[in-house]
Amino acid sequence: MMNIQDIINKAQKLKSEEKFLEAIKLLEDLPQSELTLEIVRKNLIDILFSYGGYLNDEYILEYEKAIEIFKKIITLEPENYKAHYNLGIAYFNLGRIENALASYNEAIKIKPDYKHCYYNIGLVFESKNDLKQAISYYNKALDIDPKFPYAVHSREFVRKKLDSERMEQPGKDEFNICKTCGNANRLEAKFCDKCGNKL
Repeated sequence: MMNIQDIINKAQKLKSEEKFLEAIKLLEDLPQSELTLEIVRKNLIDILFSYGGYLNDEYILEYEKAIEIFKKIITLEPENYKAHYNLGIAYFNLGRIENALASYNEAIKIKPDYKHCYYNIGLVFESKNDLKQAISYYNKALDIDPKFPYAVHSREFVRKKLDSERMEQPGKDEFNICKTCGNANRLEAKFCDKCGNKL
């Protein structure tokens, strides 16, 4: 009979071979007294995370199953902010926007400086065409990490989209025109979005 460490090693090997269900079953079939051991629980969560990420991949598209897996992790470890975050991604991928927002907000309650959550909430608002809210959340991500590339690029994209929408509307004089490059910037902008010079 294998000892606990041998079983854990076998489960991790199965995980590395992407035999996630076998690995999970191997650990879940342990007697209840051993399932409560911290080392078993941590390894089970690790394998569940790998499986959930695999299911949540844009090439696999098994978002409903991913939701089940991340909920299982949350049952094992309610304060696992990454599980709440990944649950939000699965919901978002299914177009269940309100569920995604609830999951992201739960992750932020647990870890208020989780830049990826703020960025993803920005994506949610961008998908709802609430561009000002999207920028607000991209800015929150950038307050945590000013060089976070996804948030930098998304904020820039949304700003340009807002600017082009404003240019198409009457009252084009509602822009702050850069004297250096001639770019039309938002009225509230202090620096040019194009050249970076002070307005």
